[in-house]
Amino acid sequence: MVKKRSTKISQEDIDTWNKFISETQSIEDKDKHLTSKEDQKYQRHFDLRVDLHGHTIAEAFERIDHLFDFAKEKKIKRILLITGKGLHSNKENDPYASKDLSLLRYAVPDYIKKNYSDFIHTIESSPVNLGGDGSMIVTLKKL
Repeated sequence: MVKKRSTKISQEDIDTWNKFISETQSIEDKDKHLTSKEDQKYQRHFDLRVDLHGHTIAEAFERIDHLFDFAKEKKIKRILLITGKGLHSNKENDPYASKDLSLLRYAVPDYIKKNYSDFIHTIESSPVNLGGDGSMIVTLKKL
């Protein structure tokens, strides 16, 4: 007879979890402005980083709309957009979705070019140390 494993959470696990959620400064803000020394060494590459991982295409487009309003208001020049490479997307589960074009890495630059071409100077792949094919740097025109 196999002994059933206990599913009761230990007090040590509860204490560890409570400590973790009380110290939120250790959790990275994926959309922050550059402040740390680590990020500042890449400052010549981008001024703002926005991570779109886990978003649907509609959610990503909505974030991009807000992002361009924010960038114009704050006069941001370069934005690092992280889309990921699409390795973990659920595109196989949707029979109506294109297996390539449903990926954020393809849809985001097309959306930006279509809707914000007047504001864009360049869209280029980011260096490997900033995400390579899974991210892009969008350089805005001066307005």
